Amino acid sequence: MPEENSGRVNTGYSVLDIGQDVGALVIYTKQELCGRQIDVSSKGNTGKRIHTDVLERRVNGRAVFAALFLELLAGDYYIWGNDWRKPVGDVTIVGGEVTELDWRSIFLDAPPAVDHPRLTSDILPPRYQNGKAVSAAPMGSTPIRFTDDGQAAWDEMWTDFCELALAGGPPHRDSLLEPATPDEVKVAVDAYERVVAEIERGLHLVTGLPTVRSERLGWVGLLCQDEEMALWLLRAIVVENICVRREGTVLFLPAGPSFRLEKEIKNVITAVAKTYHYWTEHAAPIR
Repeated sequence: MPEENSGRVNTGYSVLDIGQDVGALVIYTKQELCGRQIDVSSKGNTGKRIHTDVLERRVNGRAVFAALFLELLAGDYYIWGNDWRKPVGDVTIVGGEVTELDWRSIFLDAPPAVDHPRLTSDILPPRYQNGKAVSAAPMGSTPIRFTDDGQAAWDEMWTDFCELALAGGPPHRDSLLEPATPDEVKVAVDAYERVVAEIERGLHLVTGLPTVRSERLGWVGLLCQDEEMALWLLRAIVVENICVRREGTVLFLPAGPSFRLEKEIKNVITAVAKTYHYWTEHAAPIR
């Protein structure tokens, strides 16, 4: 199913949307944290957290491990690691500036790896809880099926999915798929609207969940049933190498006017279909 060979290296450029009251945050970490989750939240609203993962990035041919928050409103933030009840630090974001934190020597409490017993029981679906071997071999890409009127039949394409990347399976993409910048959207509004409409249609078909129009250009919102579901899907989607952020029960997924049906649009919908499929299995025993 992956479009390319798996990997955890982000070799593309990250576009920072900063200025006036919006800044950015870079947290440099040890290699051991690659693929792990870091959250930030405004000190005034700790229940609303913004998530990103530590990725390996190539800078002048050198490996750097960092969590990158592309756009944060100016203000004071808590930083959250593995223990969601207690922040591991705080930071002040200044509009129009990139704040950098070096945690390579001070952030020593790495979250557990995906094969850690507690993570397996708390995070992964039942199929992974009894020592099941996880295959990291990529599967072939599923061709798009079309209805009689020429629309992509997103809900008829898959009968099964490859292993969750969260459990050690192959990520859906080799490189991180990120949203278009507002400037890219503004010069191709009609194309962008077509992409957003198709992603929204696909997300509804594969999940049955409603979509939400984002106030920020470059994102498509998916309304989850509750925060537990949103948090679980966020964790699972980001390791499929699809950029994702959360606001309460809404997940925001990337979109852009240059997204192609058979590539980027399909990437977003497939990653959601895959992780939602496993979520239904994970959630069943606790509901």
